[in-house]
Parts: sequence; C-alpha cells; structure tokens
Amino acid sequence: MLETATPQWTRESSWRQGHVLTREAAQHFGLSNTVDGANTCVVVISHDCDLANDNLDVEPFVEVIVGRVVSSANGNFTWGKAPRTLHYPARCANAPVVIELVNTSKCSIKKSLLAQFNPDSSFMIDGKGLAVLRSWLASRYNRAAFPDAFVNRMRDTKVDNKLAKVLQDHGELISFVYFDLDAGQNVERKEADPYRLSIVLVFNSGEDAETAAHSADAVADAVERALHARLQGSKNLILTSCFPISEDDLRVSQARILSQWRLEYMTQKADDAQLGPPDI
Repeated sequence: MLETATPQWTRESSWRQGHVLTREAAQHFGLSNTVDGANTCVVVISHDCDLANDNLDVEPFVEVIVGRVVSSANGNFTWGKAPRTLHYPARCANAPVVIELVNTSKCSIKKSLLAQFNPDSSFMIDGKGLAVLRSWLASRYNRAAFPDAFVNRMRDTKVDNKLAKVLQDHGELISFVYFDLDAGQNVERKEADPYRLSIVLVFNSGEDAETAAHSADAVADAVERALHARLQGSKNLILTSCFPISEDDLRVSQARILSQWRLEYMTQKADDAQLGPPDI
C-alpha cells in the first residue's frame, strides 16, 4: 500500500495575504473567535514575500488573525480608522460580507502544518479591500503620537467620543480624519494654555463626486456643531475649524503636515503589551 506524501511548503504555495482558512483548517488548529465562534473567520496577514519564503528555518510561521464575519460594518472601524479593530468588505459565496479583525487576536501557524490545507475559495477580497487591510496592519506601528495633555483633554471633555459618534454613521464616506494641532507643534501644554485644533475630514468621492462633496460638507458641519457645543467655555481646547477635502484633492505636501487621528488613539506613552493566543 502506497503512503501519501506529506504536503510541503513551497514557493508555489497558493496562500496569500488576505486569504481565509477553511472551517476544517480553523477547527484543525483549534482556532475560534472568542466573541462569536459560529462566525469565525481566520485571515492570513503575513506579507506575500514572507509566505513565498520556503526556508522554514528563516520564516517558519504564517501569521493569522482569528476574526469573524459580522452582520454590518461599524463606520468607526472602516477604512482602517481604528488601529485595533477593522471592518472591511469581502464576498463569501458571491454574497457581500463584512469581516471584523481585532489586532490582539493574532496567532501563528507553522507553515509545515498549514501546507496540507488550501485557502477557502468561497471568500474573495478585491484590490481596494486588500489595500485597506494592508494599511490597517501597518498602522499599528505607524501612527501619530499626540501630546499626553492633548489626549487627556480630548478624553476629559468627551470630544473624542462625540467625534466618533458623529462619524459613526458616515464611515463609508469619511476615509481619514486628520488633525492640524497648533500648526504642527507637538508640545505638552499646562492647564489653561489651550490647544488649537483644526479637523480635516478626507472623503471618498466615489462615482458621484458632487453628491459626496455635499454629504461631506454636512458631516463637517455636524462635527463642528457637536464639538463647539461640547467645548463651550473650555480654556484648554479650542476647535478652530472643521472642513472636508476629497482624497483626490489632498496633496502629499498637505498630508505631511497633518497628523492622522485614529479613533482608538494613542499618546506618547506606550500601552501595555496585549498578547494574543500562543503560537501553534
């Protein structure tokens, strides 16, 4: 009786970043979403170059996130606006779905063990979705650090929550939120020495640029009203303006002097490490 050869990991592996493990593979490795196990969706996040490396002494693991399929997208988690949680569109069995990934739900699988499985062919992600996924993965290590005093004032006045609430219903339109803080200065201010904040809402024009522009204007007005109401009488934080600009019109030179505000922001103080599940 002939023995079946054990599949080996090669450079021709079919696995790519963004691919999803089949239910059989996820169960084999004991991977289940801790919030909603029935809708577990395990996504490969290793870079394609790392996946193509068949030297298992150098690159022995495939990194994954144990995510899940959710019923609808939360606007605060689309377009990579929050560095710890991502909602992005995909298709499963040719039907639209939303996949949720949480940054702390990472783990690693040995390539030698994953080689026996193929990606779940029922899941598809287009180029735009893959670009969002890659940008979100990088944002964990490449995001603006704001002064602690500024972040504390945002939290104490609940301006951070108010901004998130206004933007939540417009997540598909507003792709990025930028802050111009004190004209680019990054200083720790003392009590009653106010920060002056200008907010730039970058929006996706889509197929109807005029309608998108009008909608973005309305969002900017709503943000400005809500934040002015919250900051009335504040001597620590002053909102000077809030205005929209399309992705097509935002110049690189402008973006360089702005700081992207992600809805799960960080200060200059390091967070405690949040460890994911152990390696398999």
